[in-house]
Amino acid sequence: MGRLIVVAASEDSIASPGNRLPNYIVLSVTDANGVPVVGLGTANFKVQPLVVGPGGALVNIVNSYAGIFPGFYHINVVPIRRETWKAGVYIFAVAVERGADKGQTLATVVMD
Repeated sequence: MGRLIVVAASEDSIASPGNRLPNYIVLSVTDANGVPVVGLGTANFKVQPLVVGPGGALVNIVNSYAGIFPGFYHINVVPIRRETWKAGVYIFAVAVERGADKGQTLATVVMD
């Protein structure tokens, strides 16, 4: 099993309280030697909110895609079912798996 180094940031560019538009989570994924990890897809990512705005819900990944540079990815998440975003701080646990290789990090966004 190898270590993946994962760094993430989140931005609510189009997501806002009361809507269901995607919240963006962008990732950098490298191996233990700093080599960019390429070829990852939605099945390689898991996102779980650990803290949500008051009344907020869990999220589903609606899609992901590779960024312009190797090892960078963009994940779009929306609230589960028919829920909408709630105002407040969200802290997401982000996990990445590629075979036996694993990594994780946190991403925070203020939904406003």
